[in-house]
Amino acid sequence: MKGEEGTMTEANTSVGGQKPAMKGWLKAVFILSVTLNLLVAGVVVGGFLATERHPPRPSAGDVTLGPLGDAFSREDRDAMRRAAERSGTDFSTMRKAFRADMDRLIAALSADPWDEAAVREELAGMRARTLRRMELGEQVMLDRLETMTPADRRAYAERLRERTERMDRRIGPPGDDRRMPPPPEE
Repeated sequence: MKGEEGTMTEANTSVGGQKPAMKGWLKAVFILSVTLNLLVAGVVVGGFLATERHPPRPSAGDVTLGPLGDAFSREDRDAMRRAAERSGTDFSTMRKAFRADMDRLIAALSADPWDEAAVREELAGMRARTLRRMELGEQVMLDRLETMTPADRRAYAERLRERTERMDRRIGPPGDDRRMPPPPEE
């Protein structure tokens, strides 16, 4: 028996007492598995970093609330969107009007010769439509805040504070020279 065990041990080791190499197909499966795991980890980490650097776009029902709207819960934003739609707001029309504004502004900016009056006119129209969206957003927001409990309003205020602090960390606090690019040199 002892001789047989010795023979078996010798068959399981290669020259110099090392273990035999991994079979080719097993090695390929192992490398593929490690590669896939690294790809999945890269996608997860990349998605997290991208979300931190570039927060998700506002929902299609944005009525120009900006960070004020972002601090509401998804349920609150959905309720405000539905309330705005019930009041006759058509978000599809708003998006189309914004796109048309941008197209006209781009055309005015590209015109040669430069026509300052045309650019001013486009900017004034955009400002008026933006103010209307802001007023609608403000009213919808106030209506929603009125329906919230004091605890819900405090939770909203806390989310708003957190977003403001996060923005300060990203671009610097008010009064910090990093907030605005330096004026062009003449």
